[in-house]
Parts: sequence; structure tokens; C-alpha cells
Amino acid sequence: MKELNYPEIPLLRLQYTEEDISFIKSGIAEIMTSGYLTMDKKVRDFEKQFSEFVGVKYAIGVNSGTSALEIILRALNVAGKSVIIPTITFMATPLAAIHAGAKIIFVDVLPEDLSIDPEDLKRKIRHDTIGVIPVHIGGIISSSWKKICEICVENNLLVIEDAAHAHGASIDGKMAGSLGIAGAFSFYPTKVLTTAEGGMITTNDDRIYDLSMVLREHGKENPNFNLHTELGYNWRFSEIHALLGLLEMEKCDSIISQRRRLAKLYDQLLDNVPGVKCVTTPENIVSPYYKYIIYLDKNFEKEIIKLKLKEDFNISLPGEVYREPCHNQPVFKKHPEWILNDPEDQFPGAHYVSTRQICLPLYPSLTDDELRYVVDSFKVVLESLN
Repeated sequence: MKELNYPEIPLLRLQYTEEDISFIKSGIAEIMTSGYLTMDKKVRDFEKQFSEFVGVKYAIGVNSGTSALEIILRALNVAGKSVIIPTITFMATPLAAIHAGAKIIFVDVLPEDLSIDPEDLKRKIRHDTIGVIPVHIGGIISSSWKKICEICVENNLLVIEDAAHAHGASIDGKMAGSLGIAGAFSFYPTKVLTTAEGGMITTNDDRIYDLSMVLREHGKENPNFNLHTELGYNWRFSEIHALLGLLEMEKCDSIISQRRRLAKLYDQLLDNVPGVKCVTTPENIVSPYYKYIIYLDKNFEKEIIKLKLKEDFNISLPGEVYREPCHNQPVFKKHPEWILNDPEDQFPGAHYVSTRQICLPLYPSLTDDELRYVVDSFKVVLESLN
């Protein structure tokens, strides 16, 4: 292995150039002199740019990706109905649906793309099912997307995208966030594009747009008057967070292209490594690689690998997507009333994903030499465990 002296390769490294910092300083000065710290020009500008980026009519800035999902689901009136969600996702997905009043049916996933298993989807549809929330895990749109949509059309189900990982993802040239009736994005610091905190709703649907604008302002039809027409909440987006978003829009093409280039380098260096299987995407699907996901042979213990990489090589691996399937989360033992699955339901795909996957560091500031060091160190650890 090439000897390199890295004090640390963290799970995430955010870097801002002097030009970036100057952009932010100038924007903050503009905000401070405007007299408006929230829901003003920067928010509107960011919404406009993001809607153009995704290729939709509307984008509505909110305070988190979770809020974005809940607002969409409230606007679609899911209360008292059931919503189908893959069990491999962050808990924000089912919790948003529950807080919107829906009950949850978890479905299994296919390990090749960590997305909904269409056959299990067909089995799980009930008479009261109103919609399905496909999740673009790691930035990967399902290779079964067409089949999933056909099933939804046949059963009159709404498709709501959880695109929290998928800024810049596309299938057949169409962007994530424009594939269903609405999409929800997150801008948490680990995400492909970040505003520190925040989220975005994307849609072409006039009714969802109108209701979302009302719901994020405590249910006020006109934000200038305290007349409330809906049961809304404080889901507003600040001017400073929007400023960070505008900076990301300036750099989004380079951010995504760098992530994709690094993922391709990983693909090359990990090709034919014994005991390792990379998650790959078909040519018609573009991923921004929020995560670089690999599967390990069942003989490897991933926690030992993570520990050895940290202790022996000072490499921190990011969290998996996800270690524990949602249907196994302890909260649902306390609140089983929200889950409609049969106790006998099996999730073999989710079990494979949760037990066999590991994620390697991937972010724009990761250098090629650092990436090679990660791969070389990873190989050494695997060989030591054989």
C-alpha cells in the first residue's frame, strides 16, 4: 500500500472557498439591511432556481426534508388512509406520514437499487391505500421505476418521491423530484446540496402548491393577516438558509459531477475485489452518489471492518442506509396502531441490505489520493480478516 500520512479521513468534510465565504458575507449584509430575516427575496430566488433545476413548475422552501414530506401528505389528505413505504429508509419517511394522519404499510426492497420490490408492492396494496413513497436511497432511482409507476396507475395510487438523497438524480433524462405528484428534498449538512437545515417541496400540481404555501405559515391563507384556514404549522424557511442554497445552486453542477467522478474511481479500484459487490446503476439512471454503497460477503463483520479502518488507518466511514429497517424500530413496538403489516411479513431484501452493506467516504473535497488510500486500507483490512 502506498505510504501516505493522513491525520484523518472523516466521514464528511465541508469546505468553502474564499469566494464562497465572500458570497455568503455579501448576502448576509444584504439580508441584514433588508429588514427581513425569513421568507423574503432569497427564499423566492432559491425556490425559483431549484424549480428550474428539477424541471418543475413549483418549489416551496421549508425548514426540513421531513416537513416537506409531511406538508405534501397533508395536502393530499392522507389522514385515515394507508401509505406504502419501503422499510429501508430513514425514519423521517414513515414519521412524516404518521404525523400527517396516515397508517403505514412497509414493503421490502431490492438489494440492487435499495428501492421498492414491485412484487411486494403489489401484495401490500389495501382498499384504503392512497399512495406510495418511493425513496431514492443513496441518490439511486429504482431500476424498476416504470413497473412501480404502472402498479400505482393500475391501483389509482399517488406517487410521492422521497428525494432527500437525490439532488440531481435522473432517469431517462427526467429529474428526481419531477417523477411523481410531488417530491421532498432535504438540505441537511450531509446531503448532496446543503443549506445547513432546510427542505424543499417540488411539484407541478397547483393544489399542492397552494396548500403548501398556506400550511407552512401556520395555515394562513395570506401571511400578512392572522386568518387561518388550515391546520398548519411553523414550517418556514429563513433567508440565511436560502442564501446558502443560492450558493449551492451556483456550484451544483460541479458538486454533482465531482461526486460522480469519485464514484467512478471507486468502481474502478474496487472491481474484482474478493468479497465485495458494488451497487451499480443502469445507463438510463444518473446518480449524484449521496452514498457510495457496497455489499460485503457474509463472512465479513462490517463493524469489525469499520473499527479497524478507524483505529489502524484513521478512516471514518459514514453511516449506512440503513442499519436497521424501519419495521424493526422499537417505537413501533410502543405504537403498533400505526403499522398495518401482518406480523408474518418477511423482508429478505431489507435484511440483506441492512446486514451486508457498508458505505465509503464520498464528498467533493475528498482527493483522489485520499480515495485510493481508503481503498488500499480497505483491502488490507479485508485481507487481514480472510
